[in-house]
Amino acid sequence: MIPEHIEQNLLPESIRDIIDLVGISAALRIVEERGGIRLYVPKTPAVNHWLSDLIGLDNMTALVNVYAGEEIEIPRCAAALKAIKDHEIATAEGSVTELARRYGYTERGIRKIRRRVEEQGGVDQMGLFD
Repeated sequence: MIPEHIEQNLLPESIRDIIDLVGISAALRIVEERGGIRLYVPKTPAVNHWLSDLIGLDNMTALVNVYAGEEIEIPRCAAALKAIKDHEIATAEGSVTELARRYGYTERGIRKIRRRVEEQGGVDQMGLFD
């Protein structure tokens, strides 16, 4: 689950520009798919294009309207993606053992994430939300 409100300082300006065009969820799907590499934005939107499958035709059209024919750098957004994953882990149901298996962490790692989130004011105020 991707939170709809991510603290702006966790995201590079280029991604904030994309968020303004397509919204946070679509922008983060682009980051997850293409983070660290260039994204070629076609000159015209197409229903059968992989980008349309990823973010929807309306969002692809919004990108094309601004970036048609350009290659844009997509940053990895490591800090934001880590914060999202930490939030997901901190709010997930299950025992520490179950979460460690599910997320590929150690039990100690899960406890540290939950403790860090709690020290930052709980899951609703862990630096992800306004």
